[in-house]
Amino acid sequence: METTLSVSPSVALPFEVRLSFQPFIGFLKAQQEKNRSNTALFSLYEHLLEQFENVPTADERPLEEILGPDRLAGLFQLAALAVMPLTASGQNIAYTFGLPVPMKILYQSARFTNLIEQFPDLLSKLPEDICAEDKLRFLYQLVLEKCYKIPPGKKANPSFRFHKYKNGLTRYFRIDINNTFIEPRLNTPLPALRPAWIDFANGTGPLPEAADQLPLCEFTSEGFAFFVVEDITEAETIQQLQAVFTHLHSDAEPVIYRRFETALRNLVGQTDLQISIVPFSKVNGFYVHQPEVSARSVFFRHSSTVIDGYDPTTQKIIHTLIQNPVPLLFPNLKGLPEPEEQMLARKGIRSFAFYPVVSGKEMLGVLEMASPHPDAFADEILQKIDQVIPLVQELLRYQLHQFRQNLDQLIKKKFTPLQPAVEWKFNEVAWEYMRLDKKEAFNSEATQVRFPQVYPLYGAIDIRNSSNERYKAVRQDFYDQLVTIQNLLSESNLPNELTMPNQLLATTSHWRSKLTVGLNPEDELGISDFLIQDIKPYFQHLRLHYPHLEASIQHYFKQTNPVNGLFHQALQVYERSVEWLNTAVNTYIKDEEKKLQAIYPHYFERYRTDGMEYTIYVGQSIAPKVNFAPDFLHRFFQWQLNSMLEMAQLTHLLLPRLPLPLQTTQLLLAHTQPVDISFRQDEHRFDVEGSYSIRYEVLKKRIDKAYIAGTQERLTQPDTIALVYSNRREVADYLPFITKLQEENKLLPRIDYLDLEPLQGVAKLKAIRLHLNYSNEEA
Repeated sequence: METTLSVSPSVALPFEVRLSFQPFIGFLKAQQEKNRSNTALFSLYEHLLEQFENVPTADERPLEEILGPDRLAGLFQLAALAVMPLTASGQNIAYTFGLPVPMKILYQSARFTNLIEQFPDLLSKLPEDICAEDKLRFLYQLVLEKCYKIPPGKKANPSFRFHKYKNGLTRYFRIDINNTFIEPRLNTPLPALRPAWIDFANGTGPLPEAADQLPLCEFTSEGFAFFVVEDITEAETIQQLQAVFTHLHSDAEPVIYRRFETALRNLVGQTDLQISIVPFSKVNGFYVHQPEVSARSVFFRHSSTVIDGYDPTTQKIIHTLIQNPVPLLFPNLKGLPEPEEQMLARKGIRSFAFYPVVSGKEMLGVLEMASPHPDAFADEILQKIDQVIPLVQELLRYQLHQFRQNLDQLIKKKFTPLQPAVEWKFNEVAWEYMRLDKKEAFNSEATQVRFPQVYPLYGAIDIRNSSNERYKAVRQDFYDQLVTIQNLLSESNLPNELTMPNQLLATTSHWRSKLTVGLNPEDELGISDFLIQDIKPYFQHLRLHYPHLEASIQHYFKQTNPVNGLFHQALQVYERSVEWLNTAVNTYIKDEEKKLQAIYPHYFERYRTDGMEYTIYVGQSIAPKVNFAPDFLHRFFQWQLNSMLEMAQLTHLLLPRLPLPLQTTQLLLAHTQPVDISFRQDEHRFDVEGSYSIRYEVLKKRIDKAYIAGTQERLTQPDTIALVYSNRREVADYLPFITKLQEENKLLPRIDYLDLEPLQGVAKLKAIRLHLNYSNEEA
């Protein structure tokens, strides 16, 4: 097709290409020589050479004026035979022949003409869209390749991208410029090649300074360029969709959706397409309905259908879609339930598409599309949508992750770090709170975490006389420090500054005398204050102003180091011993409790004191899907006895290795009546409900201090396990397991049946005391 189209340059460049066919003739001769053995091609190139060698050369007038439009068109039609594919596909390529600088189109294909008809200004603003630096880079590439034989680098590509708006949609194009048939020349010797020119041409360096630039204005160029314009809307929009996911964590959710929907409309070429992405969140294995998400949905915001985790019909429909995740198309809305069909029709919708998005056996959500046009979703549209489904999967995964994160944050804020056995209940309550859009108070009935009728099991392992042992250690350290202070203050070479040394010496003697009697918390605080507020400042003063005292004062301060100083030695020995025992016990119970979870899911709460104590809650309400048979409770009783016995054996083995020989006592509480528990948000823990249940909490807090009735003997003793109970029925369930341990020689035959002194708020308690047999262990 004939045409001559000049595009005004936006920036004048120091370079111009004049039309000439001489470079093309050189190309034809090279091709003819290469194909000498191919008769058909050789003849073709011979014919083309005959036509182009007869073309006159330019004089003062441009060659295009000399030839005229008709002959020019004929020549470019012949040129197309040499450069275009010799297939029908070549007819569908939008190409032109022309001059690149300044841009001038001399001949264009039918496909290119079709694009011009759709977009009359297709190339008119291209020079403005291309920045001056990119234009110069193109010229650098041309001169370096043709004159210096340096091909463009991989990153250098003589092509430019641009876009056009039409009817609310954006179309993206790329124009590739083939400069094979352009020859730049310089009448003087070529200037020495500079690395900066190559870097700039390849896009790896900046434009050189003016004095160091390539002298483009000294070159003359002739020939013509071959341009190909390609519609890259599909590739560009898919790239934009990919970019959406790059910014998922930085962009606001409305921005993410807007970008996604705009790119998808451009991809399918429908400006009035309604698009929504609906994630199918799960709580405790059931798909649930998020009101704020459904409000964005084309379908669900107008439908009575709700994704209800408690509705088996809804769950069944979703699982059916998982088995066969094919797009559901409703041209003219036919096939939809009548209420939804009428609802969508009233909204001006005539076509609806529903894409289930599945990953493995998991429904991530759906992609919805609605159009005001009947039969809007042709195969061509569906093929484009199929390309972006993996990206939709990523967006849905992000949304589902956000939902899970919000749920977890709500649980952590309102509740506590979760154990797997009860996590489902916290999920359920947190989801209910989110579903109600936070209109309910968190202490309302709807948002309470409760487990009725669960069995409590309590155990404690304590370090015998730990408080007394600590006071003994602190007392020893204080005594050593006060002796050292007294010796320093008694030195004859101390300066006589008023009565300060004598006052400090008197106070030191006073505290030493008190330590010979014992140490109570009030005395511990008093001595600490004396050492910090009186002794330390005075000794620092002496060290600074009396050099002859520096060595002895420095030695004193060295001994106050809490890590390795002499004045903390006894406490360090005590604390290391306690730490060894606690580490051994806590490591054991942590590992054993994991095995216990395999018997039946339960809630386990461990407290660290001067030893370790735990509470277990187990029952049907904690694991509704697992039948709680009576045998499970008996197995928990057996675990209690076995684990307490093994922890006692463990601490007994450690005894000779401890820096300070500390012993442990073992205690269990039998309580075979179920209790109701609820989560206390103020304390972030479970607590019992009801007056009878509260008695259980009182028992836990008091029994470790229990005495045997009529004596001054503590119930808990080293080398024993004490089992406290209120009536014989409670201890009866433990007796078969006690007998078994005695038969295995892990317990001695002796069992003490004891009455306990009344405790505050609790009376008539009883206990049995089991005696450990270490003979097998020691053997």
